[in-house]
Amino acid sequence: MASEPSHGTPPTSSPGDGTPPTSSRLGSRRSFLGMLSVAGSAVIGLIVAVPGASYVIDPLLRSAGKKGRWVRLGDLNSYSEDHPVVVPIEGEQVDAWTRSDKVRLGMVWIRKKGDKVVALNAECPHLGCKVGYVKDQKKFACPCHDSSFTEEGERVGGPAPRSMDPLESRIVDGKVEVCFVRYRAQVKERVEVG
Repeated sequence: MASEPSHGTPPTSSPGDGTPPTSSRLGSRRSFLGMLSVAGSAVIGLIVAVPGASYVIDPLLRSAGKKGRWVRLGDLNSYSEDHPVVVPIEGEQVDAWTRSDKVRLGMVWIRKKGDKVVALNAECPHLGCKVGYVKDQKKFACPCHDSSFTEEGERVGGPAPRSMDPLESRIVDGKVEVCFVRYRAQVKERVEVG
């Protein structure tokens, strides 16, 4: 007679003998399938996360570069040496994910000085109002809070924390070009904002 297996030990099976698998083999299969499921989910998550993260981070990366842009304004001979002339600055504007062509970015005061030009941002450094030119007094004045500036843009009076913001300019093939930059208002230092 064959000895009967004891009741305390589970029966073992060998491949191909038709007996059901043991719980230790079932556990290892389940853990393998669980790990495979987790790995697959991680790969799918990465595939979805990379484009999503680049979509969110893209505006930050684009704005990290230099903020000024060169804009061509017109012929040098079209500007006066007697008084400044205000010129609108138009160009492409990019705000986060939107892009617009031919948008008015600001205004610039241009004054011819021989074969060069002096360019001043027309925004008041106090609160950003448009600074006007008072021809009979030969000075710039802000209509909002009475800040005033010399013809060269130096602060004379009012609440403006600094002089008008000078802009880099150049003459290329007889045309005036200005590097248009915006600066933060209400601070004494010139801090570029766009």
